[in-house]
Amino acid sequence: MTTSKLTEEQIVFMTRNALLAAGQEMGADDAWPVIDDTIVKIMKDWEDLKIERDVDAEMRIHLYEQLKVMEAGLAECAPDVREQAAPHIQALREACDAYFEEINPDAMAYDEEDAPDHIKRMKAILGTMEEDHE
Repeated sequence: MTTSKLTEEQIVFMTRNALLAAGQEMGADDAWPVIDDTIVKIMKDWEDLKIERDVDAEMRIHLYEQLKVMEAGLAECAPDVREQAAPHIQALREACDAYFEEINPDAMAYDEEDAPDHIKRMKAILGTMEEDHE
């Protein structure tokens, strides 16, 4: 059997489905509002992340297009203006390159204590489901 790597979206929906199943197992008592709230917040986080990524993708296109225009315009500038403007344009390019560089997950620091409450609740709820089936 081959294993495939799950996408972020598959993981989000699998988590949502597991929380829905947990809510059904627990019944409609006090736990259900917490589970429902956790599902809503996780899905909201996912939608916000997708929007943020779409904005970044659009920004990348427009910023690099503008940098090309500015760099091409340097050739038309007077030498003294070119000397003043070139370092600023280069600094803008470096800032864009740094912003849009691929993230190295190994270099990221993640502290469980800084996680939002709904993520902590989700892990606790899913953790109790895992314990029952071991």
